[in-house]
Amino acid sequence: MMQLQDIARSLDHGKLLRSLGARRGQDKVSAGVQRRIALWRGRLPELITPRLVHRIIDLNATSGDRVVLSEDACFNSPKLARTLRGAEKVCCFVATIGAGLETEVKRCMAHNRSADAYVLDTLGSMVVEALVDRFHIDHEKTCKSKGQAVTLRFSPGYCDWPLMEQIELFARFGKTRAAGVQLTETCLMSPRKSISGVFGILPRGVDGSVADYNPCRSCRQPRCIARRAPAVR
Repeated sequence: MMQLQDIARSLDHGKLLRSLGARRGQDKVSAGVQRRIALWRGRLPELITPRLVHRIIDLNATSGDRVVLSEDACFNSPKLARTLRGAEKVCCFVATIGAGLETEVKRCMAHNRSADAYVLDTLGSMVVEALVDRFHIDHEKTCKSKGQAVTLRFSPGYCDWPLMEQIELFARFGKTRAAGVQLTETCLMSPRKSISGVFGILPRGVDGSVADYNPCRSCRQPRCIARRAPAVR
């Protein structure tokens, strides 16, 4: 798993600036925002407690709109079923950076420091994404060394996978809180800066086009914030 300093260094600075209002190609923000970025980026190690748990579970079958795992688990999503078609196992994971950063954001808001809160909240979102990206990439490298491959990762609430299926995903980790993360009654996660999801592990010799499948390429919603491929024209 990534060390704290590695997470801070791995953040895409240009993407961070664009998230904070810079125009693509210019990557410029005000001097005040630059100071806040430097301040809060430097304080990340004291504010985050990264944790990630995962389980690799056998995939029994996929149909047009269902993914059936061992343990009598089932996920309902046509796009997820298409993504995992050909996989032999599924990696289920839950990751978080803890509640410390979220608490500091609330403290900033309580003291009318909304600009600080906004910059810090944006950093928190990028840090937890970096944590999960590194986990996914590490698995991809391990699988590649064995002649295997991994699919795109999916999270409940994205594309056509219902958010309520967080319940089924979290059930894969038993009755205890996965990585210290708890589901609310509306299936949101607490702490907020957490990510849950799955990706498939494909067997040796699988056709590369199966691993490369990306439903975003056929999606006609260009403004989707979770887009991972250009919109269809």
